[in-house]
Amino acid sequence: METLYSKLYNKYTKLKSKKDSELEQLNLDQEEKFKTYVSEADALINYLISEKDKLHEEIGNLREEVASIRDAKDKEQEKYEKILIEENQKNKELLEEIERLQKKGSHFSSSDDLLAIEQVSGSPLSSGRSNTSSRRKRRRNGVKEVEVSPSVGGQHDHTLPEQSVNTLDKENIFSGPFSHANQPTCCRQRLDPSVNASDSRICMFQELVECLLDLKFSIPTQTDDNVIISAVHESSGYSFSLGWVKNTAGEEELMYRVFSLGTFERVAPEWMRDVMLFSKSMCRVFFKRVSKIAKL
Repeated sequence: METLYSKLYNKYTKLKSKKDSELEQLNLDQEEKFKTYVSEADALINYLISEKDKLHEEIGNLREEVASIRDAKDKEQEKYEKILIEENQKNKELLEEIERLQKKGSHFSSSDDLLAIEQVSGSPLSSGRSNTSSRRKRRRNGVKEVEVSPSVGGQHDHTLPEQSVNTLDKENIFSGPFSHANQPTCCRQRLDPSVNASDSRICMFQELVECLLDLKFSIPTQTDDNVIISAVHESSGYSFSLGWVKNTAGEEELMYRVFSLGTFERVAPEWMRDVMLFSKSMCRVFFKRVSKIAKL
């Protein structure tokens, strides 16, 4: 029996040691797996932390960029608001000036009123026009006399050269309100020799003003009591006249009267449709506003 017990004990001891070694090996394997898991978890945590820091940095940069853009937009808005205020102020001043001129010109709404004012006031403009008409008649009479006068050699010249007649006609056209001014050479003769002979006496100053204002100026057929300058914007058909009158204080003013608005019929402001008077100092502002409308 003792031998049997001894064998059983030995077998038990071997099984127990084997079992213990297997458990120990299993524990070692589990510990190794746990360490691997922990290291991988730590690496993942560190990666997420770094990504979080990067995102925080990007968010900070975006916030700074948004703040700078917002600041720039605020400054730009302040600039545009300031410009808008200035433009509104200019428009207000212009409207006040237009209203003043309209009130001032309301007493001269028709040509009959203009003729009545000229007759009552006895302005030198009418006498200047009468003198102009007299000079024209004398020039015509002078032409007739030259046509029938004998030459030195006893022969008769039946007609004057066509260029001389055209010259007199051009001088009559531009004599109007400027009859007392001494015209310089550039205002009596064009420099371009290729132009038509009948058009060779157009004033060079007139051509310069027409180029600057994009308007064609002319003095239409007139009477001794009414001298005006007409202006035409050829591309739109807009046309108007300007005449010199004297107010009750004896100061010269310009009277504006529209003939046709042309293609500006829908966009023309109210002042372009009415008859109005304005001083010579406002002439620059008037043509500036006309040029602004003509560019539309």
